[in-house]
Amino acid sequence: MKKLFLSGLFACAGIFFASAQSFEGTIAFKKQTPTDTVSYIYYVKGDNVRLDEIGSKSKKVEGSFLINLKTKSMISLSHERKLYIEQASGSTPVMNGKADVKKTGNVKTIQGEKCNEYVVNNADEKIQITYWLASGKFDFFFKLLKVLNRKDKSSVYIQQIPDVDGMFPFLSSQMNLDTNKEEVKLEVTKIEKKTIDAKMFDIPKDYTKFQK
Repeated sequence: MKKLFLSGLFACAGIFFASAQSFEGTIAFKKQTPTDTVSYIYYVKGDNVRLDEIGSKSKKVEGSFLINLKTKSMISLSHERKLYIEQASGSTPVMNGKADVKKTGNVKTIQGEKCNEYVVNNADEKIQITYWLASGKFDFFFKLLKVLNRKDKSSVYIQQIPDVDGMFPFLSSQMNLDTNKEEVKLEVTKIEKKTIDAKMFDIPKDYTKFQK
């Protein structure tokens, strides 16, 4: 009886730890503006993130970022020129005015994930961004934003939302409050939970370091 109890205990512990693991896999998404649409793919494994940019015309991976969240280091790859560049993190972006954050209570399913709606409004910058965030142990995302220090409004505004660590935006829409028109839309098009080969985060052996 004791052995059966311990076996059941270990089995339950295994299920718990499996469910508690951070997301590993790929997330494909697209960025739409009134003039262009660009596709991207995240490859996520532990503290490593690879971001591929797919050209709107070529439909090929034109550039990649290799980010280590633990060391906070970034390397960009130019596949056409077979070069790699060590990238420094940018300065921390500054928001003018104050953001008003609201969790609406609205919920919808996107790509099989339950998402909650958050609206971030800034009257001084005349911008409103609506986010649909899913909670699925996406621990990499907000760490990634802090390493990248991107200055685009979607990256800046989402960091004004409290208590969203582990979440990921499956859809966001940036509106100009003066024109009431959508300026930028980010949308997840596919997500796969799977094991990622660690080699995806290595610099290809035939690539040369770019010298300024």
